[in-house]
Amino acid sequence: MQANDYSQHILWSRQLTGGRPLHALSGLPRDQAAMVGARLLTGTTVCLLAVVATAGDPLLVALAVCVLASSTTAATLQWEQRRTQIALVEALVAGLLVGVSAAQFSDAVAYCLVPPFVAGLAGRWAPIAVAIGIQFVCINLLTLPELTASSLQGRLELSLPWLIISFGVAALGHFLTRSPEAPSVGGDDTGYESARHLLAQLRTVARRLSAGLDPVGIAQQMLAEVDTRNEVALAVVLARSEGGSLQPLAEQGDGAARELTADDPIVMDAWTDESAVQRPSGAAGSPRYIRLALPLQVGVRVIGVLVAETSRSLSGDELTALRQALSEHCVRLDTAMLFDEVRSLATAEERRRLAREIHDGIAQEIASLGYLVDGMVADPAGASRDDLQQLRSELTRLTNELRLSIFDLRTEVSPTASLGAVLSDHVRLIGSRSGMTVHLSLAEGTKRLPVQTETEILRIAQEAITNARKHSGGRNLHVSLAVEAPHARLVVADDGRGLAIARDDSFGMRTMRERADRVGATLRVRDKVSGSSGVEVILILEDRRKQPRLSTQHSFDYIA
Repeated sequence: MQANDYSQHILWSRQLTGGRPLHALSGLPRDQAAMVGARLLTGTTVCLLAVVATAGDPLLVALAVCVLASSTTAATLQWEQRRTQIALVEALVAGLLVGVSAAQFSDAVAYCLVPPFVAGLAGRWAPIAVAIGIQFVCINLLTLPELTASSLQGRLELSLPWLIISFGVAALGHFLTRSPEAPSVGGDDTGYESARHLLAQLRTVARRLSAGLDPVGIAQQMLAEVDTRNEVALAVVLARSEGGSLQPLAEQGDGAARELTADDPIVMDAWTDESAVQRPSGAAGSPRYIRLALPLQVGVRVIGVLVAETSRSLSGDELTALRQALSEHCVRLDTAMLFDEVRSLATAEERRRLAREIHDGIAQEIASLGYLVDGMVADPAGASRDDLQQLRSELTRLTNELRLSIFDLRTEVSPTASLGAVLSDHVRLIGSRSGMTVHLSLAEGTKRLPVQTETEILRIAQEAITNARKHSGGRNLHVSLAVEAPHARLVVADDGRGLAIARDDSFGMRTMRERADRVGATLRVRDKVSGSSGVEVILILEDRRKQPRLSTQHSFDYIA
């Protein structure tokens, strides 16, 4: 009876943590790992005390404690936002259970440490006090067979030391949520602060990595590692993609990715069993190979499978040595793929902007050149010198557009190149290649804006200058920039045909407004209100508590 109940608790522990309690806890956020670990440790302690107990019927009580711990853990993981309410319900049930079973198994009172600790993980003191109060009332008042001085004194002697200790344990849980490294449960600003902290760490660590952060290069190193230990005919590294499917990342041998696919049963066996699999391969009468599938693991997570066809099977010791050799590469590969995903998210907006710019700009102009060439091909005899000259001039103009677009992409601010210096170089090039006369006025103070803010202002200026160059038809472009951190004012104006009908839904307009919103600036696009016709793009970044005081210490005008 005792062995069966104890085995029941061990089975519950393994089901809760996937058969690897310590490894599974390391993959959870800190507060969840602390919650699961506290219930697992306390439940195991109660079971061990029940096994060695000699009086009463402790195993039934220990089994009830295990059921309580498992059900509240599952509920907390399912409904994370209701963690505090679940902890208070757990305090009520635990208090009643300990009070009712005090005569049979008084050691079950050790579980009273858990509900206050879980309540403390919420980061507030009130739930801690409520959880301790509920348990005090349930143990010392509600479950007493008779309310006498002697029985009350016995219950207080049993419960008070544990309830006092539970307050200290709850304070520890409260401290875990207040620690800078601990993730918090709420607040978009807190999420951004955590992301900023992690990205800063990533930047520092990435500069020190010897193997780099190229997933394909790391996968090729893994294939080379396998090839040095056994002659390999074909090999491929299959990595888990964002959609959850296994995709080839690197291959060795002609057609390896076609022959060794994720649909092969040996791949699924290695993935699900998390162990190496070897099977004969090849049709009868053809050269026989051994197909080997090795799961690529980081902790308890499988991130991919390495599949290879070798000339011989590997022994158990050789497989163990090979997997140990690949384990370091697995950590590198997982890190590289994670970095690749972060980089993809960070550049998604810029890729969309480039795609729209190419589609609406260069692609349309190339299509118009195609129509011109089609006309010349359809009537070669009628093709005149003027048509050829027009084609040549269009090609020259398109080449200039491409060069300007590439220059836009390469232009960026840095700790050594301020916004004013970069913008000056940019408008100087525009003036020399666009045919417009560019008037630049700069006024920069001694303090700079953050590099991220300067980058957004530069991209807004580039978009406004590009629109004026392509669509205004004007001869003059006026660019004015005044910066004294935390204030800035940018004005881009032309003397062209004007806005006509304003299009707030255009892609360029929407992009400029989104960039302005990201730095907390105000953007206005309007027809010029004085002087000649044209368009003004005005960007104002200011601290609303003060009026901007813009120094002219580094001010100058430039006319191209």
